[in-house]
Amino acid sequence: MTTSYLAQVNNLQSPIVLQISSSKYNITSKKTGFILDNDVFTMGHSVIFDKHNIKDKHNKTNVVYNIEDAFFINTQEDDIVQIFPDGHINILWEKRLTPYDVTLFITNQCNAMCIMCPQPPEKDQYSLLDTNALLLEYLKKQPIKKIGITGGEPTAKMADLTALLKQAHQNFPTSHVDLLTNGKQLSNFKRAKTLALSHPNITFCISFPSDNINDFNEIVGVNIFSHVLRALQNLAILRQEIELRVVVMKQNYNRLLQISEFIFRNFPFVTHIAFMGMEVIGFALDNIDDISVQYSEYNQPLIDAVRYLSHRDMNVSIYNLPYCLVDRRCWRFLKNSISLWKQKYHKKCNTCLKQNHCPGMFATSKINIDNPMPIIDYE
Repeated sequence: MTTSYLAQVNNLQSPIVLQISSSKYNITSKKTGFILDNDVFTMGHSVIFDKHNIKDKHNKTNVVYNIEDAFFINTQEDDIVQIFPDGHINILWEKRLTPYDVTLFITNQCNAMCIMCPQPPEKDQYSLLDTNALLLEYLKKQPIKKIGITGGEPTAKMADLTALLKQAHQNFPTSHVDLLTNGKQLSNFKRAKTLALSHPNITFCISFPSDNINDFNEIVGVNIFSHVLRALQNLAILRQEIELRVVVMKQNYNRLLQISEFIFRNFPFVTHIAFMGMEVIGFALDNIDDISVQYSEYNQPLIDAVRYLSHRDMNVSIYNLPYCLVDRRCWRFLKNSISLWKQKYHKKCNTCLKQNHCPGMFATSKINIDNPMPIIDYE
């Protein structure tokens, strides 16, 4: 999800997507929102954000008031927000944080029940297709280079996903798409081909938690191991880029080397392999006692797995872990992979020599499995 704020809303009957404007007058066809800081005349805006919480003077205008102060601190011109009648404000795109990137949240639905999922599946309450289509349209003049697509399971809404991929390519011809998926739907060659033809530059980021069929199916909550194998073969035939993602947990940390060996033997065509720290929220939080493992326990298995793949010229990385937890022999594999809006550093990190390059930790995690320690010397 994205950064959210709470407010009160007057006159709004349905969710609205709009772009923040600093101009008093909106003469475009876009739906815009204007942040009112003093008593000025405005015209043409879809929504007024009133800093002074005076809703009565706006009459028939949609007005948002009693807004959290952080909204005004963090929001700037061109940012894109979605407002709901119940007063929730979701920030869909922040120019300050991600001027070249955007993430499309396709659906809350999913055909799996992964025990470490940070975004448990649920029914969609409104059309996310319309929201994402507007987001892509409002961003047409922005220099977007990377588009992330996530859920839920994006392929659960195959028609919506295909339409958005085509729109993304039309609006941003040179963009690259990272599509997060469990891969089940892609075991059907026609579906895989449909997606591959919808955008010429996709990396299919597929969860691959184990090389063992029983462990794999237990972790994802459904029997899809064989489907994922077929999906990988289909994507290889279609010459698509593939990233395999291994979230490290109690169920697989002792088999990281075996997982690496399995990937090298069976899928040498994959573009990238990522070993990932866990975001402790959602199902991961619910199952924390059953799945959590401290880095000190999987330090050596991770070193062995990463070095095995690297020595065989496989492109391998470590996601979602800070420098201080990772063995120095693996520092070169660390990637700054946590979205900026949910990235945090502890106060003690201020003295760390690697902070400026460090991936940090999840601000969204309800529990920190490991305790970070500042690096004061790394010669």
